[in-house]
Amino acid sequence: MDSAVDVLIIGAGPAGLTAALRLQQLGYSVLIVERSANWPRPQIGEALTPGVKNIIDMLDANEAMQAVPHLAGLATRLCWRSQQPEIIRHGDAAVVNRAAFDTALLQLALQRGINLAMPAQVQEIKGSSHDWQISIKAADGVQQTQARFILDASGRSNSPQQHACAPRLSAVWAELSSQHVPAEVFNYTQVEALEHGWLWGTRLPDQRYRIMLLSDPHTAHQQMPGQAEQWLRSHCASSQLFSAVAQTPYASRLQACSALPYLSLDSWQDGRLKLGDAAFALDPISSSGVEKAMRFSLQAVVAIHTILSTANNQTNEQRHDLARNFFEQRLTETCARHSYWTEAYYAQAWCKDSAFWQERSGKNNAFATEAASAHSLLQSLREQGRQLRDYQPAELRPLVSFNPHQPLRMHPATSRVTSYCVVDDKVEKQLALSHPNLERPVSFLENQALLPHLDFLWQPQPLVSVLKTLGTVMSTQNAHKITAWLWQCGLLEHVV
Repeated sequence: MDSAVDVLIIGAGPAGLTAALRLQQLGYSVLIVERSANWPRPQIGEALTPGVKNIIDMLDANEAMQAVPHLAGLATRLCWRSQQPEIIRHGDAAVVNRAAFDTALLQLALQRGINLAMPAQVQEIKGSSHDWQISIKAADGVQQTQARFILDASGRSNSPQQHACAPRLSAVWAELSSQHVPAEVFNYTQVEALEHGWLWGTRLPDQRYRIMLLSDPHTAHQQMPGQAEQWLRSHCASSQLFSAVAQTPYASRLQACSALPYLSLDSWQDGRLKLGDAAFALDPISSSGVEKAMRFSLQAVVAIHTILSTANNQTNEQRHDLARNFFEQRLTETCARHSYWTEAYYAQAWCKDSAFWQERSGKNNAFATEAASAHSLLQSLREQGRQLRDYQPAELRPLVSFNPHQPLRMHPATSRVTSYCVVDDKVEKQLALSHPNLERPVSFLENQALLPHLDFLWQPQPLVSVLKTLGTVMSTQNAHKITAWLWQCGLLEHVV
């Protein structure tokens, strides 16, 4: 072997680089294989949601990100619930130069000593988990590498193992020079629902303006076959927000790609995991794809660390099962929650009675899987979708209704369940509290494990005893906070 590493990562996009940087923080050796010869690569997905900042913090990458061109605080002009524009102001969202964003992460990885083969391609993979032999073809020949794990972050593909989480969707876009864009367009991110899809536009850090149309590719082919530019321009012309730039000359070539949301059913193979767009793609309506891809990479690292770590008394099989269950639960949860949210958001569009919107706001394809399918990920997707649809958030009970002189006990609807949690960067199975008022089981509150410390509350207890007992395992402040939260959420009741 020419070299040996703990983890080989295929692809140097945000998902692959996030995994590489985090793995190195945890003490693992990493090799990234990137096929692109040209860098920085042109990318879409410039709108970053606020959660990306927390990920950058965890990777200790703030200094590296400072030089990335970005625009913060752009207001959004929206035509969604009606055809009358409304303005929404965002405090934390940002638009970045994605090529610079990816490059900054890559340079940080190189500075920290992470190995990179670029341009290069994985030519052959042999062996099995913990003992992969990989042939990597580069300009200077073929390199042989050994790895314990392989992470595939190579991006969107047409794998037969992909399950579509919604009807077909495609994106077509182009960029306009700032000198040709009126101020009332240039100074806003704009989103507008139309009969056959929606338009999105935003100013980029290089002062160009991007316009994108998301629509059903079958409808586009039926109505304007082979006329992608005319399809985009006609939608701009018929819109409220983009009509002023409907005939503006493009400053870039017209581009198109699939925007179909999907879940890859083979994302977990023993010793080989998929990340980012190789594992799943979300509906682009929320602009959270980059954040979710990076966040899922961190969760995949937790799964790997759980398997490779030997600092506990669990067997290899136990660690493997914990890691896989956690990984697949987080994967299906990400897709189910996003599908549920987009279904509800589509149903709010002013043109929701048209075929395009009806198809997407009705019975969502993520959950309407054929009953005959026995695949565990699809079963999990259906179950999480059912839970989301059935969940009805309850109003918090006011604290003024709390009587400190009456004994307390757990409400009969409160139960103990097991939940997969991350503790010290590894997966653990923890006891959790479940209740119809909770969207999901809760194991920790105020960084404090709730069970078994709350077991005594299944019997009536005066408030003073509750606070005294909890005070032996946590601060007095946390004891008060947790008791108040349990009461407000309905997990505690008075004993009359």
